[in-house]
Amino acid sequence: MRVGAMGYFHNNIRPSVAKLLPGTKSWPSLVLVVLAAGLGMGAFHSFRQLPPLWISLLLCLVSLPFAWKWRHGVLLTLAVAAFSWGVWQAESRLAVHWTSARTFSVEGRISSIPQLGGRDYRFQLTPERWSGDSPAGKHPAILQIHGSLPELPVVGQCWQLQLHSEALSTLPKSPFADLDRKRFWEGIGGVARIENARLLPPSLWNLGDQIAAARQAVLQATNMALDRESAGFVQAISVGVGNQLSPEIWQIYRDTGTAHLLVISGSHVAVVAGLILWLVQWVWRRIPWLVTRWPAQTAGVIASIPAAWAYASFAGMQIPGERAAWMISAAAIAWLLGRSHQAWQGLALAALLIVLGNPGAMVDVGFWLSLGAVAALVAVGYGEGGWRTLLRSQWAVFIGLLPILAGLFGQISLVSPLANILVIPLVELLAVPLALLGTLLALVDMEWLSRILFRLVAVQMDGITALLSALLHIPFAQVHTGTGRIWALLAATAGLSIFFLPKGWPGRPLALLGLVPLLVPAEGNTNFELRNLSVHSGMVLFWQKAQDSGVVTANLWKSATRREAGQGFSAVLQQKGLTRVSDWVRTDISTPLPALSAIHQWGPPGARNYPQNIGALSVCRANASDAPAGMHFVDLGKAVQPCVLAWGSGPDLLILGDMDLATLQRLGKVGSSSFRQVKLAFAPASFATAERAFLAGLMPNAAIHYAGDDPSGIWSWQNRHFVQSVSPVRAYWQIED
Repeated sequence: MRVGAMGYFHNNIRPSVAKLLPGTKSWPSLVLVVLAAGLGMGAFHSFRQLPPLWISLLLCLVSLPFAWKWRHGVLLTLAVAAFSWGVWQAESRLAVHWTSARTFSVEGRISSIPQLGGRDYRFQLTPERWSGDSPAGKHPAILQIHGSLPELPVVGQCWQLQLHSEALSTLPKSPFADLDRKRFWEGIGGVARIENARLLPPSLWNLGDQIAAARQAVLQATNMALDRESAGFVQAISVGVGNQLSPEIWQIYRDTGTAHLLVISGSHVAVVAGLILWLVQWVWRRIPWLVTRWPAQTAGVIASIPAAWAYASFAGMQIPGERAAWMISAAAIAWLLGRSHQAWQGLALAALLIVLGNPGAMVDVGFWLSLGAVAALVAVGYGEGGWRTLLRSQWAVFIGLLPILAGLFGQISLVSPLANILVIPLVELLAVPLALLGTLLALVDMEWLSRILFRLVAVQMDGITALLSALLHIPFAQVHTGTGRIWALLAATAGLSIFFLPKGWPGRPLALLGLVPLLVPAEGNTNFELRNLSVHSGMVLFWQKAQDSGVVTANLWKSATRREAGQGFSAVLQQKGLTRVSDWVRTDISTPLPALSAIHQWGPPGARNYPQNIGALSVCRANASDAPAGMHFVDLGKAVQPCVLAWGSGPDLLILGDMDLATLQRLGKVGSSSFRQVKLAFAPASFATAERAFLAGLMPNAAIHYAGDDPSGIWSWQNRHFVQSVSPVRAYWQIED
């Protein structure tokens, strides 16, 4: 029998390639290599100021002789090389110079899911061609774009845009994540507003255009078949577009630890690759001419590699999808070369390649959550049993991610294991295959059948959402732990290192005792602490002493300011392990978005037209018997006046609401002598020059801060004085305009 192409591959190419691969006796294992590179990259990310590249390169050269004579010296060289790679990548991004207030044209491709806010879209654009009037210097790899478009934008589309560049400081902030660092490593080096736009026709020979056209066809098919929310479910689990789901829906899935089901996870990519592998084998075995020249199993394994990457690209190439594609590729190549392969090796290789492509992935929360979840599944042997393995795997994922979730988000979902056990089979075995099949039918114009499948998925996801919402009503479904307890995180990490040891090690169950401190709700601080949350022109002040806490708000009139105030307040509550504050002093009718949760609310005397359904509202009067603990209000003797809050015996702290110069002069007459003892004062940024001058004369010994103008800060009461926490030096990724 004549030997086919695959026979030649098995007899000649595969042995030759295998000899080139390093063996375990002459080279450290792949996991050790990845750990060494990870330590080097982690050491680089610990620097807030960029170290010189020549120093790391010199260290790399010095370590080479150790690698030549000592086998494990390779690990030292790899660690230093990874450190140098991070420095070089950072320097290349720092070379980008962005000029604001310039009008120019650019052709580029949409690289993120467009978000609709009002009538404007917000998305990221990867430029492919710049006009001659574009800003000089090295151009950014990605632009943050906002504005109106004549057609529905879809990830992967190519547009010709006329833009007006804006300052980088206009980019939104978030108290939950270091967005400045995230944008820096993603390559977002410019922001611009759309002035004119034109969708470029797709090219038949451009793979990116074809992927965008297919994704747009699926979005249109789902939107025509379902309402907005139902279509959002189908789009989220089929093409990774979840911008049509409401924030309330996302919150339910986040609070139950099942938000990974609404994104394209590694399991989605594995399902597609497995289906293609099975389909190719099924077809191959029915063609005798192909079987004699190429084994069906080999053909299926080879076909699974492009299938995994094609679907990961179709779904937007998110970190879980990219990780799964790398792991599938590593396992397939190892099988083709006849080498043993373990899941740990594929996971380590995927993590290394992702970090090399984008060193900033190491400081991305999503990267660690995805990596930690898969590592826990590999540790317990996921997929090697029945329902008992499902229970064991969900328990392992919950335990493995516990320190990460508690340390970063300050809360733990205790119903997460139960929710995942109930929901994962429904989504992975029913909803995802039906959604993928409906997507395929929509692409081949079988509209009536795809509508039926999309409707089945929508009904199922509505039922799953109702089930998850019911689980959240179980007592102690969530525990607010706070984020500042390092000792609890260290105890949990030590416990996990013992818990995931191989079976047979004594005392493994006792390792769970290390997780107990994380489950204890956070306690209040014993010393008085005050925080100024920077929210543009508004004012949000948070204070805490023992079990009492409160917030003062003012001038939150703009919608962007209200949303930023709500995010900042929610972040502080999570960090402190609180669900609400004791007192909310509202110096005007403006409110954060969403509204704060407080036991007791205060409003200025004479105020009217407060929003409905805010609960009982007390008046900021000096004779209030139930004033915030340790504080009192200053009464100006006027029928209509802003709230003025004082703390301490002096008083030592004074917080002013928005007022004009006449009201401020009235304040001076009421307590001119006592105000000279004020050590710290806060006022809204709306104070004019004359009002600020009068306030400085009224309190000559006070450090006066105008919330909105000043950056965020933390003050604590120590030795009868307010001490401000020293803000860190500006990092290399915090680029000034």
